[in-house]
Amino acid sequence: MNEINIVTAQNVTLRIELASIGDRFIAAFLDFLVKIGLLVGVSVLVSFVKDVGLDWAGILLWILLAITMVFYSMIFEYFMKGQTPGKRMMKIRVARLDGEPVTFGNFLLRWFFRIIDYFPITWPVVGIISIAATEKNQRVGDLVAGTIMVSTKERSKLTDTFYAATEPGYVPQFPMADQLNARQAEIINHVLQIYLNTDKYDLVTLLAGQIRDFLQVSSNFDDLTFLRTILKDYNQSVSSEVNSQASQYNADDHSQWMPKMN
Repeated sequence: MNEINIVTAQNVTLRIELASIGDRFIAAFLDFLVKIGLLVGVSVLVSFVKDVGLDWAGILLWILLAITMVFYSMIFEYFMKGQTPGKRMMKIRVARLDGEPVTFGNFLLRWFFRIIDYFPITWPVVGIISIAATEKNQRVGDLVAGTIMVSTKERSKLTDTFYAATEPGYVPQFPMADQLNARQAEIINHVLQIYLNTDKYDLVTLLAGQIRDFLQVSSNFDDLTFLRTILKDYNQSVSSEVNSQASQYNADDHSQWMPKMN
């Protein structure tokens, strides 16, 4: 399992799992099958409309099919929030390195540089080399667009920690975040992971409202920024508590815990 940490603009660290090379190529093969299905389906429809004398409709169908084939990845990734049919079946999706939502410009750059990644003469050597050689398994299009391919498979192990140390001198925006327990902080992190993987903002809104009610706090932050800041402030409180305990331990006389030698 290849994991990386994404640091958001609010300096909150999210741990995500990168999509494996195998999953990416199986997704590409599934998308190839989808394209074959579209070709067969359009061929049948064209035959039907010709039989009823609608030759113009057949021409229109071929034009629409050609556009879909050429812009296949960009169209589906944009409207399916970073996924094509093949990627959805393999539970992988496109995400940005900074943790922000992927824009149309990002999808456009990824699509355009497929010319290099999957150049017909060398297909798909350049893409394979780039994915294998880069730390975050990025093809050339990903490097240019600032994107990565992540796994959206459910991960709920406690080892998928949400803890991340904050920078020295950081002043919490919400000091009451220390009222949260580890389980609540884990839920916040999990919802942020879900948003990163699926763009499901409704969960972010729901949880932000619950956290505001629990902590009895109001803010002008949007829901996403609020959760990221709360998690960062919680991390700061945990970090401070750990450092305090460590300092106290070092200051105490622990000689009584040492085994006595005869």
